[in-house]
Amino acid sequence: MRLRRRRPREVDLYLPMKRIEHLFEAPRLDPFAPELEHYDPRPGLEQMVRAVQRAKRKATLSVALGLPADVITPGLEERARAALARECRRRIALLDDDVAGVRRLGIRTLLWGLLAVLFINGAVGALGTTEPGSIEDALSTGLQTVAWVVLWVPINLLIYDLWYYRRDRRAYRRLRDLALTVVPQRPAKAGLLAPPPGADSERPPRQGDPDRPPETRQETP
Repeated sequence: MRLRRRRPREVDLYLPMKRIEHLFEAPRLDPFAPELEHYDPRPGLEQMVRAVQRAKRKATLSVALGLPADVITPGLEERARAALARECRRRIALLDDDVAGVRRLGIRTLLWGLLAVLFINGAVGALGTTEPGSIEDALSTGLQTVAWVVLWVPINLLIYDLWYYRRDRRAYRRLRDLALTVVPQRPAKAGLLAPPPGADSERPPRQGDPDRPPETRQETP
C-alpha cells in the first residue's frame, strides 16, 4: 500500500456534464440511472480546484467539459471561459478578505497570548522551587501547559488556517486564465483524458476501485 503518491506534473481532466450550469452547480443525479454511475456529484469548478491542489504547483492543466451534443451552441465555449474567469475572480476577492481577517485576528490573539504567557510564567515563578509530587508542583506543571495552549490559537490561525486560504486562492488563480474546452460528451465512462505516452499525469479510473474520485485515480504499474 502506497501511503504517498507523487504529485502529477500534468493533469488532463475530462468532466462530463448534462448542463453547462453544472460547472458551478452540483448536479442532481438520479441513483436509479445506471448511466450516471460515474458522474461526479460535485460542481465542475470544485473538481478542477481539487485537481489543481493535488498536482505540482507548476503542473500543466487542461480541462475539457463533455456536454451532450444537442446543448452545445455557438459561442458556448467562450461564454464558459468568461464565466469561469468571473467566478474565480469573485472567489479570489472573498479569499483575500478572509486572509486579511484571519491575519488580523491571528496577530491580535498572538499579542494577548504573549501577555497571558508572561502572566502565567510570573505565577509559576512565584511558586518557587517545588518538590516533585506536591500540590505546588502539579499547579506549576498545569500553568505551564496552559501557557502553551494559550499560544495554540494564534499559531493555528497564522500558520495552518492561512495556508488553507492561500492554497485555495492559488488554485483559483490558476483556473482564472484556464482555456477550457467544450466537447461533445463521450460515450465512454467518465474519467480523465488519456495522457500522452510517458507523461506523469493522472490516468483514467480502473474498474473495481470506487473509493477514489475519478480525477485522482492512477493505474498501478
